[in-house]
Amino acid sequence: MNKLLYLSDDEIQSQLAAKYDLLVHIGPETLQYAIIDSVEHETKVLAEFEVPQTVTNAELIKAIEDLPESSKQFRYTFNKVKISFTTTSYTFIPTPLYLESDQQDYGKYLNSGTSGELLVNTISSADIKNVVSIHSDFKAALQRIFQKPRIYSQAVPFLEGIQRSLRREDESALYIDTQPKHFQIALFKESELEFYNIFEYDNTDEFNYYLLNVIQSLEIQLESTKIMLSGKITEHDEVYSRIGKYFDNIRFIDTTHLVKYSAKFEGVLPHTYSILFSLDLCE
Repeated sequence: MNKLLYLSDDEIQSQLAAKYDLLVHIGPETLQYAIIDSVEHETKVLAEFEVPQTVTNAELIKAIEDLPESSKQFRYTFNKVKISFTTTSYTFIPTPLYLESDQQDYGKYLNSGTSGELLVNTISSADIKNVVSIHSDFKAALQRIFQKPRIYSQAVPFLEGIQRSLRREDESALYIDTQPKHFQIALFKESELEFYNIFEYDNTDEFNYYLLNVIQSLEIQLESTKIMLSGKITEHDEVYSRIGKYFDNIRFIDTTHLVKYSAKFEGVLPHTYSILFSLDLCE
C-alpha cells in the first residue's frame, strides 16, 4: 500500500505503549491509523495508506501484513486497540428489542455467506445494536496482526461521533461523511437518529442522485436543516457544490473536542479523520 500521510509527534516506544490507544479505520479507499495519548487525548501519530483498487479479502490482509508498521507499531501492547471497517452488510436492532438468542436470525438479513460471521456492536447514543457480517479470515487476520482489537463497523464511530457534536435539541441536522467512492449519511431530529445509510458512488452525478433521493424520501426541509460534513471534502470540491445546490447552512465537523494536535499536525483539517478519531468513543 502506498503511504499517503505519516505525521508523528515523537518516536513511539514500545515500553510506553500502555498509555496510548491505537485507532484504525479500514475503508475501501484507504487504511488510516492514529496513536493517541489516552491521558492527554493528544495525537502522537497519524498515518494513511492507499488501499489497492478492487482488492480481494486475501489481498487486503496481505497488504496490511506487509506494512512495516504491522511488525512494529501494530504489535505494541497498547492501552486499547479499536478498529472499524467499511461494510454494507449490516442491520440495526433497537436495544430493547434485541435478543442474543435471535442473533442468527438477524444474520439472515445479511449477505454473510458460508465464510462470514456476525459481530454485534452497541451504539449507545442511538440505543441500538449494530449487527454486522465480517469475513472469518478477515476477522482472524485483524486479531493476529493487532493486540486484542475491538472491531466495529463504520456506522458505530460515525454515529457515536455525531452524538458528541449535537448542540440544540430542536435542530434537524443531516450528517454526511464523504470519501472518494462512498459516503455515510444520517439524519437527526431533536437529537434522535431518524435515518442512516451508506452509499457507493463512482462520480458526482451518482452522489447527487443518492443525496436527492434521501432528501425527497425523508421530506427533508432544506431551509431549516443544518448540514454537518466530515471526511475527504473541502469547500472547493464538486461534491460540496452539489450539497450546496440544496442547502445553505453547511458546516464542517470539528474533532478538536476529541483529540488535540501538536504543531506538527497543523495542516490536518479537523473534519478529515472524524471516523478514525470517533473510534475512541466506541464501547
